[in-house]
Amino acid sequence: MRFRVVLCLVLSALAFLVPRPARAQLTTIETDNLRLIYDEITLGYIAPHAARCFENALRFHRALFEYTEEERVTVLLSDFGDTGNAGAGSTPRNIISILVAPVSFAFETYSANERINTLMNHELVHIVAVDMPHGSDRFFRGLFGGKVKEIPEHPETILFGYLTTPRDSAPRWFHEGIAVFLETWMAGGLGRALGAYDEMVFRSMVKDGTRFYDPLGLESEGTKTDFQAGVNSYLYGTRFMSYLAVTYSPEKLIEWTSRGSGSKKYYAANFKKTFGRSLSDVWRDWIEWEHTFQKKNLAAVAEYPITPYRDISDRGLGSVSRAHVDRDRGLLYAAVNYPGTVSHVAAISLADGSIEKLIDIKGSSLYTVTSLAFDPESGLLFYTTDNYEWRDLRCLDPETGDSRTLIDDVRVGDLVFNQMDRSLWGIRHYNGISTLVRIAYPWKDWDQVYSWPYGEGLYDLDLSPGGGLLSGSFTNIEGKQSLHVYAMVDLIEGVVEPIATTTFGTSVPSNFAFSPDGKYLYGSSYYTGIANIFRYELATDSLNAVSNCETGFFRPIPLGADSLIVFRYTGEGFVPSRVELKPVFDVNAITFLGQQVVEKHPVVTSWTAGSPMQVNLDEIMTYKGPYRSVAGIRSESIYPIVGGYKDVPVYGLRLNLSDPLRMNKIGLDVAYSPDLRVPEDERAHVSLGYE
Repeated sequence: MRFRVVLCLVLSALAFLVPRPARAQLTTIETDNLRLIYDEITLGYIAPHAARCFENALRFHRALFEYTEEERVTVLLSDFGDTGNAGAGSTPRNIISILVAPVSFAFETYSANERINTLMNHELVHIVAVDMPHGSDRFFRGLFGGKVKEIPEHPETILFGYLTTPRDSAPRWFHEGIAVFLETWMAGGLGRALGAYDEMVFRSMVKDGTRFYDPLGLESEGTKTDFQAGVNSYLYGTRFMSYLAVTYSPEKLIEWTSRGSGSKKYYAANFKKTFGRSLSDVWRDWIEWEHTFQKKNLAAVAEYPITPYRDISDRGLGSVSRAHVDRDRGLLYAAVNYPGTVSHVAAISLADGSIEKLIDIKGSSLYTVTSLAFDPESGLLFYTTDNYEWRDLRCLDPETGDSRTLIDDVRVGDLVFNQMDRSLWGIRHYNGISTLVRIAYPWKDWDQVYSWPYGEGLYDLDLSPGGGLLSGSFTNIEGKQSLHVYAMVDLIEGVVEPIATTTFGTSVPSNFAFSPDGKYLYGSSYYTGIANIFRYELATDSLNAVSNCETGFFRPIPLGADSLIVFRYTGEGFVPSRVELKPVFDVNAITFLGQQVVEKHPVVTSWTAGSPMQVNLDEIMTYKGPYRSVAGIRSESIYPIVGGYKDVPVYGLRLNLSDPLRMNKIGLDVAYSPDLRVPEDERAHVSLGYE
């Protein structure tokens, strides 16, 4: 009864003290399982599709994990960043946040599939893996009135959090590994469990003799000192899960990662229960297996002549942007991001490989660092900052070091410079839509050329030396990829029809660039399983491989006469190298670990989620209207706390309340000090906080 009185008092105070949100700004679609929150004006067109994707993915996970949700999942659709992404949390509430912008296909680190569907498939694995209760989990959730989120001011919540959601304490590689593994098969094999980038990473590690992290090192050193930072959790996690699926079975993998009947709280203890061996022992077995597996792949590649290369730099540069050659100064400009330094634009000497730092990049992106364009006549560099938020366009003079902002929050990337009229061209992301734009000199504003429907768009642009042609990689909503070439005169007149195109299926055509004579386009693709360089001839509409490398060649810069600068993948990142290319007629395919999963355990081919269009949203929708923020505030949890006052202990309770999106959070501490040394009028303590 006292708890109810306190709760009523808090809610009454909140009605007067908490600023009321502008309800018209957010709309909610609700079903029995979902609370989808979005801006109706800007994202209303995509909200029904997102709701269907959620319900479709949830049906799959319910069946696979035997999962029954005990609360609605809140999903927020937003356009807070220029690159599509998502995140999920299950403590104290089940919440998924999705950025609707187009995703980055850089180096094919993201699979070519419809992004909202893929993100829902992935993020719901996280919800299920953490939220699914068993045994004492359910008891403690009842005792504490919900799932307890750890907070710094009350360290005891670490214990309470483990008691209510034990799998929340599992390492990130565990959660990302099973999520990527399942999203791959839910999409019929489109995903990084069958991805060429992951194969390249581990093939390169074996070739270079790079040390593999153990589970502990992965969560410490592997997320801080490696250029791929937190992405290692995805790489190692997915790889280890796939190894377990091949060695044991996909069903055993689900048994381990599920908090099902008879499972152990701690993920490592449940591993031993499931597989009969310790996690560390099987991890060592995987590393040994990986070396044998990748040595066979390297031997298969080497059966045909390997394309020779000469490194320009003697070290890996981590992640790299598109690069540009300054022939007059003998320099290679690129933005780089490697451990031990802040992301920056660098000038690399073509003569001796020395590197000069030009300017730091604020808000760099992981794989591409920034979008970089170059005016060879003036020597100016154009680059973007805040690349994971709303991008700004800036200009740098490498000679003087002077830099300035051209346009704030322009949200344009994939920049290319047109030498004919000094304009910049690029791709703008806004509310999930890709738009080709032109930024006329002096680069103060942008003009729309064409906006593609949702799910379609260009990326990796280039302009021919004479400025008459624009090329770009094109994706459609089904994930099919192709290389397009447009006549600039057509684009200026509003005609957006390619004059040449070549298809790549679901392989990504990356960074195709015109040769100095404008007759060819050189780019990279995993078309043969390894990222080799391909040459597309416009006159004959022909595509040919012109390299056979062991790891991967990327971001080619044609120099003329089949001479290129490429970026060679290594365990330390990308190394700029010179190569002399000639047509390659024979290359060997490599074996993918995901392919072995399918061959040995074809059950994964039945693990498809199907089309979201099979969900009849009108039948299951229970509410559509304004998001009720303050009115939706409910209790999250209540638990005992221990504190101190004047060197004596204080005992009490902590009550947490919030709305479903946790936009309004309230914490109430009520405590008492029974020590007789404390004056009676100082023994009761009440603290109310709001965020």
